[in-house]
Amino acid sequence: MRKINLGIIGLGTIGEGVYKILKNQRSRIKEYYDIDINLIKTCDISPLLAKKLKIKKSKFTKNYMDLINDPNIDSIVELIGGTTIANDIAINTLRNKKNFITANKALIAKNGFELLSLAKKNNVQLLYEASVGGGIPILNSIQDSLLINQVKSFIGIMNGTCNYILTLMANGIEFDNALKKAQELGFAEADPTLDINGMDTAHKVSVLSKDCFDFDSKVENFHVTGIENISKIDIEAASQLGYKIKLIGLGRIVKNKIDLRVHLSLLKKDNPLCNVDREFNAILIDSKNLGPVMKYGYGAGMLPTATAIVSDIIRINSNINRSFKNKKYKMFNINNLESKFYLRLNLKNNPGNLAKITKLFAKYSINIEKILQNPDNVNLKHVPVIITTKKSNYKTTNKLINQLDKLNIALKNPLLIPIED
Repeated sequence: MRKINLGIIGLGTIGEGVYKILKNQRSRIKEYYDIDINLIKTCDISPLLAKKLKIKKSKFTKNYMDLINDPNIDSIVELIGGTTIANDIAINTLRNKKNFITANKALIAKNGFELLSLAKKNNVQLLYEASVGGGIPILNSIQDSLLINQVKSFIGIMNGTCNYILTLMANGIEFDNALKKAQELGFAEADPTLDINGMDTAHKVSVLSKDCFDFDSKVENFHVTGIENISKIDIEAASQLGYKIKLIGLGRIVKNKIDLRVHLSLLKKDNPLCNVDREFNAILIDSKNLGPVMKYGYGAGMLPTATAIVSDIIRINSNINRSFKNKKYKMFNINNLESKFYLRLNLKNNPGNLAKITKLFAKYSINIEKILQNPDNVNLKHVPVIITTKKSNYKTTNKLINQLDKLNIALKNPLLIPIED
C-alpha cells in the first residue's frame, strides 16, 4: 500500500473541508486506491481553528516551517491564499523535495511556470486542480486526455459569485440587492472586489492558458472587465433579444496569437453556457480531434473545492510530471476584435438626439442591427437606449463612444458588451 504523509497549512473553510474528508474517507481511500493518507501535522495562525476541528496539540503548529522541515512529511497542502507568504511556502516546500498541492489560483497565475520548473528540478509534484472551477475536474481532464487532441480554445463561466448575481438579476433583482444576497449565502466575500471586477476569473484564465497552451500569461497583459456596470435593464434587454448576459473567461489561438479575455458577453439562449445559473460554473473546451467538451459543477464551496484537493493528493506519484514549454505567443489585442456588440446608452431625453447617434454610426461605417427603447421612460431626464450592431471592430466602436462623449448627449460610461454568436 502506498503511503502519503501529509501536512496542511491553512485551516479555514477549504482546509476544514480537506480535514473532514481525509478523516471520514481515509478507509475508503485505502480500499479503492490502495493509498494510506496519514495527516502528520496542521498549521494555522489561529489555534482556535484546530480546536474547532478537535485536532490534537501534537498535530498542530503556528509555524509553517515546522511542516516544511519535518522529515516525516512528504507532501504539503497550502490553503492560505495570496501570493506572498504562499509563494514562500511553495518555494521552500519544493526545495525541500516535498510535493505541493494548492487551490491558490492567484499564486499559480503569477508564479506557476517558475514553481513547475522548481518541482521538476527537485523531482516532486506541483498539483493545483482546485485552482480552477472548484470541484470541477477540469485541469486533470486537460492533462489526462484533452492535450493529446490539441486544445484550440476554452470559454467558460468561472466565478460563482458573478453568476449567482446575474441569475438573481434575471429574476428581477437589482445588482446591489443580488450582491447582498450572495454575501449572505457565503457565495461572495465581505469584500467582493476580486469577484465582481473580473480578476478572480482572470486568474483562472491565466492558469488554463498554462495547461491548454503552454503559455505563461500575466493577468495585467490581457483584457479584464467585470460586472460592476450591469443593470436590470441590460438583463431584460438581452432576454428580449434572445440572449443571456454572462461573465465569461476565454482563451483561444488566433493566427499564432493568443486571445485571452474576461468580460461580460451576450450568449445565445441555445448556447450550453446559458443554462449555467446560480453558483454553478462550466468550462467548454474545444480540441482538434475530440471536439467540444463541457465540464459543469459547483465552482466553489468547502466540500467541492476540498474534493479537488483530495483528488490531487491521491494523484501524487501516480501521474507523470508533465513538461511545460512556455511558448512565446504574441498577445491578441482586444482592439482587433471583430464582433457584434451590445451598446447601452443613457441618452438625454431631447428631440433629435437619437438621429445624432445614428448619424455617428454611419460616419464610422458601423451597421446598426436593432434599437430598443422603453416607451415607459419618456418622462425621464435620461432614457436608456439599447443598440446592437452588426459585426464591427472593437477599437472603432470605442472611437464612436468617445465621440458621443464629446457631443454631450448621453451620460458617461455607456455599457459595451461583445455578442458571442
